Amino acid sequence: MPGRNGGPVEAEGVDLDFELKVLELIQSYRELGFLIADVDPLHRGIKTHPLLKLDKFGLTDSDLTRTCQVGKMMGIGPVPLQEIIRRLTIYYLSPASVEYGHINDPRSRLWIQKRVESNYLSKPFSPEVKKRALQKLIEAELFESFLHRRFVGQKRFSIEGADVLIAMLDFLISQATNLGANEILLGMAHRGRLNVLANIFQKDLQKMLGEFSGHLDANVGDGDVKYHMGFSQRVQTNGKAVHLSLLPNPSHLEAVNSVLMGVAHAKQKLRGDKEKIQIIPVLLHGDAAFSGQGVVYECLNMSELRGYTVGGTIHIIVNNQIGFTTSPSEYRSTSQATDIAKMLEIPIFHVNADEPESALRCILMALNFRHKFKRDIVIDLVGYRRYGHNESDEPSFTQPMMYKVIKDHPRVRSLYQEKLVKEKVVTEDETENIAKGYEAQLETAFEQFQKIRISPMMEGFQDRWEGFRKPAEKEIFQKVETGIQVELLQEIGQKLIQVPDTFHLNAKIEKILEGRQKILDEQGMIDWPFAEALAIASLLWEGHFVRLAGQDSERGTFSQRHSVYHDMENGEKYNPYNDLKKGQGKFEVVNSLLSEYGALGFEFGQSMANPKELMMWEAQYGDFINGAQIIIDQFLVASAYKWNRFSGLVLLLPHGYEGQGPEHSSGRLERFLKACAQNNIQVCNVTTPAQYFHLLRRQILRMFRIPLVIMTPKSLLRNPHAVSPLVDFEKSCFEEVLTDSKFKRKKEHQVKRILFCSGKIFYALAEAREKQQLENIALIRVEQLYPFPKKKLTAVLEAFPNAQEIVWCQEGPQNMEGWEFISQNLPPLLQGKQKLLYAGGAPQASPANSYLHLHLNEQKRIVQQGLGIL
Repeated sequence: MPGRNGGPVEAEGVDLDFELKVLELIQSYRELGFLIADVDPLHRGIKTHPLLKLDKFGLTDSDLTRTCQVGKMMGIGPVPLQEIIRRLTIYYLSPASVEYGHINDPRSRLWIQKRVESNYLSKPFSPEVKKRALQKLIEAELFESFLHRRFVGQKRFSIEGADVLIAMLDFLISQATNLGANEILLGMAHRGRLNVLANIFQKDLQKMLGEFSGHLDANVGDGDVKYHMGFSQRVQTNGKAVHLSLLPNPSHLEAVNSVLMGVAHAKQKLRGDKEKIQIIPVLLHGDAAFSGQGVVYECLNMSELRGYTVGGTIHIIVNNQIGFTTSPSEYRSTSQATDIAKMLEIPIFHVNADEPESALRCILMALNFRHKFKRDIVIDLVGYRRYGHNESDEPSFTQPMMYKVIKDHPRVRSLYQEKLVKEKVVTEDETENIAKGYEAQLETAFEQFQKIRISPMMEGFQDRWEGFRKPAEKEIFQKVETGIQVELLQEIGQKLIQVPDTFHLNAKIEKILEGRQKILDEQGMIDWPFAEALAIASLLWEGHFVRLAGQDSERGTFSQRHSVYHDMENGEKYNPYNDLKKGQGKFEVVNSLLSEYGALGFEFGQSMANPKELMMWEAQYGDFINGAQIIIDQFLVASAYKWNRFSGLVLLLPHGYEGQGPEHSSGRLERFLKACAQNNIQVCNVTTPAQYFHLLRRQILRMFRIPLVIMTPKSLLRNPHAVSPLVDFEKSCFEEVLTDSKFKRKKEHQVKRILFCSGKIFYALAEAREKQQLENIALIRVEQLYPFPKKKLTAVLEAFPNAQEIVWCQEGPQNMEGWEFISQNLPPLLQGKQKLLYAGGAPQASPANSYLHLHLNEQKRIVQQGLGIL
């Protein structure tokens, strides 16, 4: 046979040119076979692709009988080309196919190749495994048909068309326990959720049917729709106990992803699961959402980062080949729904949802891959959606051809049952008995649920939440002893500023530490960064754990924190917080990925899993919280009332109008205040380092958990007036309102104007009042805006009986910051003829102007307006 250059190429009787062509063909099947594999249940059979045709490799049909030596490389010895193609067809074109051509790591690539080419994905299972799979398919189908019949037209987001998912999850749980897992965390959207709850989590069918009928207890909270609720249950499999947790999730598809990763990360730390085999996170996705939602990328990106890794998440894409009414060609630009996952160099399995055993093989290989390599893995379960997006939707309006095929397509239960009967694994009578038994359970539950009242709420205070509670109204403002004796604070501070003798500090940091040494020795004034350091260190000293994550949080966006030192000669790191004393708590500080949505969701998940660790997330600038709005709206402010799931997460949002432009000014205080109700969150804009110190300590020392949003400073970090004496840290607690120390008893009658403010503007007002020698204006700082401190503010108003002008002064535009909130909540507290006035910016579309001179002019005007001298 002629070589590629026209002449024969042979070595010891071997046609090297021919062998190279065959080798190229083999490699192409390995890399591209998934494109033509038999993975679509609606269009069965192997497809064709121009890059996999014989002529692409310079081969013809006449070469099929030629013996190929490269067969040895596949472990099958010298065989004809047609045998190699037959083997490749089985390995890569069957109902289960693997995509791994994008993987550069030779270890994981070879691991996959060896298993696939040993026919791993097509090996039969034992009769017991097959029977169990059939049983779960029967249960999945009958559950959906029962709901369809008993609750006509109600939304349930059926799993029909991808019923095999139930068998896959059941098998995953049983096999995971064999690898040492004792907890499975599951996150998913609404499609198939009810079936998963019934047939995987074994949720009480009476409760589920009660949720369908609305036959519920009163006074169970705001609640949520039944296909958003979470659930947890301990079940037995293979004689072993395993805890199953399904996280609550809103309709924002994929929003739960990073939350689940955060829960997994926290639980792995709590268990000391360094190998990350005890707790396995599993995420179920829709095909359109996986390729369309940006948070998917964020979570894939964080999956192998030090501060976020969970040892691999198993992703199962329930690929309906449609997104609501939209075809794949309209909702993604990529060939496959899974293409974004190629960024991780992880295997991607594509499997036909009508082939249960192939699906189970993918699960088993996925578990083994995760166990060995501690990395994510993706299974693309290619199925269809038997009905519309919901059960009242008519899919043929927009997909008439697709739904003609679906209408006549047999269900997977029928297909697999017929197969097992032919194999004599089961009989028709056995399958009928399984079906009758499950139908009887459903009917019994239907009869009984109508006789009882059902509570749909999850239990929020079990396990690690035991001892915590939902706070009563009176507890919100109870004093919490957060002070630290000066001597002990000096000792803690001394530990913080020590570094090993061999460590080479940056000269500027040396100077900072020298300054802190002087403050400790002379009991001087503590600035904001040192106050934060002392708050964290004091909690660690007492045995609490603390985590701070954010963009550049180790150093601090404004070079204010320096929680980790870097050796100037060898680059080694030193964290003084974890070297305070024996038995202390651990401090974890993480420079996060450049993400808000995924990153904040991760920290929220951690805070749900571990209420005993102070979790703080810091935005680089407060404005960047915009990118995490879904997590705020759907989880942070509402989870306690929708799902009875609580969080003590702290948000640190650098905030302040300082002439840096519209994107570096506002932490969007007004948005948080707009979401305040039912004591759901705390919103604070504090003015002194000591207040910040007490606020952070209060957050972990109380026996309830509410998210805390703090508008943290920028310029105040180094403002010489924004300091606190060491003695203020010894004082017992955080003060929601700071009164004006200028006015002692017998002087209150002088005050004609009370000026309320919050945050940085206080210092500008105080300076201008002093300069103008205004003796009749009291400056009152509202340090905690919500929960609104009514009693304290009422006491302030009563303390100045001659004050008629009550002013709220703010830096930002009138339609932003705190004015709208204050204008609704402060007027009911006013006395007699007192009237609430406004001093601040005019309404604007943008949070701030972009030029320093304009900012300075505007702030001067606002201060003068506030003081009444404009």
